[in-house]
Order: sequence, then structure tokens, then C-alpha cells
Amino acid sequence: EPDTESQTDNVVSMILTDHNGPYTNVRNAPRGKVVGKISTDNVASLVLCQPTNGWWRIVDDKVYYDEDDTSETLSGSDTGYWVYHSVVGASTRNYGNRRIGLREQPRNDAHVSYWFSDERLLHPLDVKGNWVKVVTDDGAHTGWIHIFWLCSNPLTTCP
Repeated sequence: EPDTESQTDNVVSMILTDHNGPYTNVRNAPRGKVVGKISTDNVASLVLCQPTNGWWRIVDDKVYYDEDDTSETLSGSDTGYWVYHSVVGASTRNYGNRRIGLREQPRNDAHVSYWFSDERLLHPLDVKGNWVKVVTDDGAHTGWIHIFWLCSNPLTTCP
């Protein structure tokens, strides 16, 4: 079972999972003006913080490209860069098909509202320490999962 110690920075690492076009819009605030675009041609990773009504701020204004180990600094906004939760996500690291539960609260002893045993794409809604509130890719289930179970590296399996 994952440890219960909390990290203090409340950030999550996610990959861009938007495949609805050649790019994903980046905004200057939640529901704000489009100030940038991230190409969906490459595998892009983002470190996210400050969840606000489904929107996430991109930490350090950086986009990391996994395939060639480069990064890009976004520009054009004085108020930060934001993406919506539905365009970012992480897979579960459930390679042994162990049962994983989405919990009602961010605690190991909280009631499990949904169990699954296959790898799933999850989209982040909130973060509290080492716990991430997620919604399943089909939108059917929401709950808290320990960050240990999330893998934001699409090119390899997480240890």
C-alpha cells in the first residue's frame, strides 16, 4: 500500500491526451483567452498545479517533449498558462492487474466508490498532497487515487 505522507507542493505530472486536432489550446486563465497552442504531434508532458474548477495551471510555463527530451517555455501571458482537465491525463501503473480503487476521500482508509483492475486513462480534477482526484476517461467514475498509481510516461512503463 502506498505511503500516506503528503508532498507539500500539490503538483501533478500529466501528459497531453488531446487528440481532437493538431493542437491543444492554452489559455491565460481558467476559461480565459487562448494565448498559445501545444502541438498534439509529439508526446507532451506538463507539470500542473492550482486546480480551479477543472482547469490546471502549467508550472514554470513549460511543456516537456518526451520523445526528444526537450522543453518549450510558453510566452504571451502575464497571468500564467492554463489547460482543461479533459486534455491531460495519466495512465494507471497497473501492470499486474491488481485491483485499484477510486476513493471518496484522499485517504487510504476512505471508502472505495469504484474498483478496477485494468490500466485506465484518468484525468485530474484536484490534488491534495499525494492524492489526485480523477475522472475516468469515459467520465463515468470520479474519485481519489494515490499518486503512486499514476504513470505520466507514455514511452515506458513506470517502475
